[in-house]
Amino acid sequence: MNAQQKRTAEEADSLLEGVNAILVDIEGTTTPIDFVKETLFPYVTENLEAYLQSKYDDDETKKDIAALKDLATKDKEEKVDGVVEIPAPNGSNKDDVIKAVCNNVKWQMDNDRKTTALKDLQGHIWREAYKSGKVKAELFEDVYPALQQLTDPDYGIKVYVYSSGSVEAQKLLFANTEEGDITEVFTDYFDTTIGGKREVESYKKIAAKIGVDASEILFLTDTPEEAEAASKANLRCALVAREGNEDLTEKHFQDFLVIESFAFKY
Repeated sequence: MNAQQKRTAEEADSLLEGVNAILVDIEGTTTPIDFVKETLFPYVTENLEAYLQSKYDDDETKKDIAALKDLATKDKEEKVDGVVEIPAPNGSNKDDVIKAVCNNVKWQMDNDRKTTALKDLQGHIWREAYKSGKVKAELFEDVYPALQQLTDPDYGIKVYVYSSGSVEAQKLLFANTEEGDITEVFTDYFDTTIGGKREVESYKKIAAKIGVDASEILFLTDTPEEAEAASKANLRCALVAREGNEDLTEKHFQDFLVIESFAFKY
């Protein structure tokens, strides 16, 4: 990316004109990709077995295992390559079930799957990490000040989150940042239970939930395929170019406004 290609939000005078709601992605947009890949994901793989052993009889964990088992059965029926099946907890040895769940989860994570069953379990494990103080969420330094200003009554813009991570995981992340609990700047949260992030229908549903015209929603994401889907749903979109994100192509710069920070010009 050369200097002429880079466009900051300060140069985008009309970016917020007519906008009543902002929808933000997390990974690569509000939060460094390295934090997710080098802190959150490794925490799951390193603590998964111990978590399942200690929480195995909890209703929440039983529900997580059942969801993963049902997904594995569906994957098997659809002949998904490499799927790891999970035995039914009733009538099966606890250690066998846990071993299968661990292998299934690690297989899904290795393949960067965004399944709801996986994201729910990850969120529950991260809850323990945040609660213990072992993990603090990282934000790009421009994010919180900008969102505070946007949600000030003088501007009255509402901010929403849409991430592949579960809603619980999203809330936990923003409640446990290095800046403290910043959840007050967000009005609501959306995850893949509303639909995949590269599906046009997902953004139509979000616009309906927010209750404003899609053209009044600005979606900020680092992923061009998500921006394309949102644009087809009539949302405004801007790609966020952050350090550590994948490089954008010339076509991406032609198709979308590209910003480097949330330092919007108001």
